[in-house]
Amino acid sequence: MSSSTAALSRTLKTITLTKINELEKQRKAYAHSKNAILKVADEAPHQRERVLRLLEGVEGLNQISSSPSADLSNIRRWLFQSHYDSSVPENMLNDFEAQLRAQLNIRTRRLDLGRLYSRLLTEWLDSSNAIEEEPVIEETECLDESFEVIEKDRLKQLTEKFESVVFTPLETDPVEIHEYLDSLFQGDIGDKTLTRLREATHNKGVHILRHKTVFDESTIKWCLEGLLANDLLRDDKKAILQEFLQDEVARKEICDVLNMKFVDLDNWTWDVGPDGLPVEQRRQLNGKYRIMMDEDVLDAIFLHYIGMSWSVGMKSILCEIGDRPGFWKHHVNIPQKVKDCRRYFLGEYRFGEEAGGSVEKARQDMYRKDFFLSQLPSSVTEGSGGYDDEDDAESDGWDAVPSNPGKKSPKQVKQQLLRIMATEVELQKSINGRVAVVQSDFQWFGTSISHSSIYAVLRFVGMDEKWISFFRKFLEAPLNMGPVSDQDEQVRIRKRGVPMAHALEKFFGELVLFFMDLAVNQEAAMLLYRFHDDLWLVGEPERCTRAWETMQQFSTVMGLELNKSKTGSVFLTKEDELSYEDSELVARLPVGPVAIGFLNLDPESTDWVIDQKQVDAHVRQLSKQLAKAPNVLSWVQTWNSCIGRFFSHTFGEPANCFGRAHVDGILETYKRMQDDIFPGSNACKYLKGLIEERFSVTDIPDAFIFLPESLGGLGVRNPFISPFLVRDNVCESPSKLMEGFLKREAEAYHTCKREFEELSPQGRKRRLRIIYTDEYGEGDPSAVLEDADTFMSMKEFISVRESTSPELHSAWEELMEVPHKKEIVASSEVMQSLRSLTFSQPELRGNGMESEIRWILQMHEKELTEKCGGTSIVEKNLLPLGILTILRKKKVAWQMVL
Repeated sequence: MSSSTAALSRTLKTITLTKINELEKQRKAYAHSKNAILKVADEAPHQRERVLRLLEGVEGLNQISSSPSADLSNIRRWLFQSHYDSSVPENMLNDFEAQLRAQLNIRTRRLDLGRLYSRLLTEWLDSSNAIEEEPVIEETECLDESFEVIEKDRLKQLTEKFESVVFTPLETDPVEIHEYLDSLFQGDIGDKTLTRLREATHNKGVHILRHKTVFDESTIKWCLEGLLANDLLRDDKKAILQEFLQDEVARKEICDVLNMKFVDLDNWTWDVGPDGLPVEQRRQLNGKYRIMMDEDVLDAIFLHYIGMSWSVGMKSILCEIGDRPGFWKHHVNIPQKVKDCRRYFLGEYRFGEEAGGSVEKARQDMYRKDFFLSQLPSSVTEGSGGYDDEDDAESDGWDAVPSNPGKKSPKQVKQQLLRIMATEVELQKSINGRVAVVQSDFQWFGTSISHSSIYAVLRFVGMDEKWISFFRKFLEAPLNMGPVSDQDEQVRIRKRGVPMAHALEKFFGELVLFFMDLAVNQEAAMLLYRFHDDLWLVGEPERCTRAWETMQQFSTVMGLELNKSKTGSVFLTKEDELSYEDSELVARLPVGPVAIGFLNLDPESTDWVIDQKQVDAHVRQLSKQLAKAPNVLSWVQTWNSCIGRFFSHTFGEPANCFGRAHVDGILETYKRMQDDIFPGSNACKYLKGLIEERFSVTDIPDAFIFLPESLGGLGVRNPFISPFLVRDNVCESPSKLMEGFLKREAEAYHTCKREFEELSPQGRKRRLRIIYTDEYGEGDPSAVLEDADTFMSMKEFISVRESTSPELHSAWEELMEVPHKKEIVASSEVMQSLRSLTFSQPELRGNGMESEIRWILQMHEKELTEKCGGTSIVEKNLLPLGILTILRKKKVAWQMVL
């Protein structure tokens, strides 16, 4: 741990212990005052006097306490009335006495729970620095086998595999690559597009080199912040970057040095001596290890600037290329002849509706926004990591805030990908009767990509040789793999792959894979949904087959290897048996299952179902990890990390395209998980039992387990609440939704046909004249319409439905929709508490947690009111929220590779 980080931790620990001591002082002082009040009351000669003494004692305590208290003003008046009026019943006095004693006990319980919280924090603080990191337990391919794999042997295998790949060059044929890429730019439009690509790339290189003092106050800050946001550097070097951010003098000195490096770019080399760049196995949050270079901080800043400059520039260039009219193949714009025909038969109103939007346009827009070159940043301030980054920016607790609200996180993109696959399967199956889905990815893509392929692509797009020379030095890093045998050199030059977690890693990767996106589009006229190097196709089987063969050809030319273990396809049809033609298509598609996360596409039912075998394996591992938690708060953090961050995403976010059966499947799976981890019990009972065993504290409210820390609870996530919030609003059956579309489409056809047939001959001539007569009064409708008096057939009406039908567009959007939460009906007290909480923590409103907290507060309102006097458990000012924030930010590393 860096000195600055350690000092911060020591300071927070001191503050925490101060708050704990203050809470204990208040608890003891209150206990003394309470006992004195009870003693005086119990010595009273009669009940009326006893109630009066209790009332005076409680009022006195309320004046010095910030705890919620009941309104006692009427008790004094009615008590005084009873002195004269015998009609005041005795049982009312009994109620007054019970209410006052309960008020005294509420404050006691709140302070006792605060003390319990303090003891839990003390337990965590005492053990957090003493715990050694648990060895990673890797999941074997066979889930029935033991998970116990010796750590050092696994790391040794990983290192040996890495060495066998990166130090062995894979020479591809630059001429073949050039010819293949050139074939994607056919015709006059293709030639002009390629020329524009090369000009723009060359100009970008010139522009980057134009200024000799590129590093200034603004530049150095976004470089430092970008590096702090990714996993390139170790924590101790990130601490140095943090110090740079605070030190203006240091930043100026760094800018001077980096500008000198930039002026002498031709002679840049890695800033290492004869020992080369140290290489280390760095553990990621998900339990996997990555082979990372331990590079100099100045080199990291310098390369981040260049990587981000090229990434942002190339994204702009390639997006412009993709948007050039006539180049990117799609079905948004149907031929003018078809438009005119539909306008004539369907009328202006319907024609206007069809021009308003379509499924094909919605697909293209979503693809451009969320998938096309999505790994390249749009601005230098976004930051950039590597292809193997995990999305760990989101907190596992109640205060998750998206790091960039304007851009979908990787988790959100994956959920969107799932919805696209499920929606397209349902849509194509309903309107065409058949659909294919293909999935694949590349084996060790960033680590194994051929350098010769990268150079060939750079030259093809018009990159200047000066830049290619620089990139060659970057790629051919001198790596020091540590102790080796006498026969081997300790420092070896990398000959394959891209250094991980650099901005340049995604620059090279996205530039190469852009041409696979383009090849699939040009050869099969469809979209390749790509996230990093994960590849997805869905649509008409013939097109999917052509696209898959194009992907294989691209991989062969570029020297890439498709990962067979993650490659598969599903061919779905309404017919019981495949036709001969369909069987031929199936034979050309890859063999293997289709799955995203723990959702598998079942070829029999055509539903997306949860893979219970994988769930069981991970639940067994979770049980082991929970059992090893050294303290209660670590147990809570492990549970929340699993339930809140992992399973909630791998099961798939509920959406209309999955139907209500998917939500019920999630709930059933969570029930099975709970029964497996806590036989005959649940997380709440287990934790209460654990606390009783360790701290001898009983009578803990259930709300203490589930409420967020800011309300005095442990913040344990209840996995059942989130599905229940949306269940009632999820489409019951996506197939019925599509049946509704087909019915509406048929009704629209018959309406348009009836309206046309009711047109007078003059009305039809007027339509012809409006559509087919130009400004000079000339036109020839017969060249387009063979029979202007016979309405188009249903087959013609639906032939371009994906490009025109407003009914299909509406159905597609409804299938893609994530249902709104159906809020629990809450009392005014709960709503007031929630408003107060979200005012002090506005981040709760943006991540869906507000609805869960509302559910919990309302569910436990009666218990909270009776035992704690309100909807919070402990005074917020006494809670050490600073140390709790650090606890939540300390992510839980899975002890199984997920």
